[in-house]
Formats: sequence, C-alpha cells, structure tokens
Amino acid sequence: MSADLAAILAAVAMVGIGLAGLTVALWRDVRADIRELRASIDADRVAHEALHAAERQDRANKARKLRAAVAAIRDAAS
Repeated sequence: MSADLAAILAAVAMVGIGLAGLTVALWRDVRADIRELRASIDADRVAHEALHAAERQDRANKARKLRAAVAAIRDAAS
C-alpha cells in the first residue's frame, strides 16, 4: 500500500469517526429536547386538569348557593 493511499484511508477514517461523534451528539440533543417537550406537555396537562377541577368546584359552589336560596324562598313562602 502506498503512502498516499494510507493517508487517504486515514483521512476517510477520521472523517467517519468525526461524523459518528457528531451523530451521537446530535441524537443526545434530540433526546434531551424530546424529554423537555414531554415534561412541558405533562405540566400543561396538569395545569389543564387543575383548571377543570377549579371550574367544577365553582359550578358546584354556585349550584349549592342556588339550592340554598331556593330553599330559603320556599321556607319564607310557607
């Protein structure tokens, strides 16, 4: 094998190793982004569920007050 061919093969190997390292680094970033996105989605879901729970509680409180007012009116009418 000539020296030129050995140098070319060494350069190709170095480029291949560099690209493999770059690919691994990019996949790590992508996985980190995916984890971050999932955490954000989970936080949004929890906030959304909390909002619905608060709305349900508010409706229940209003219904309770309305029933109490109707009962008071019925008692006053009796």
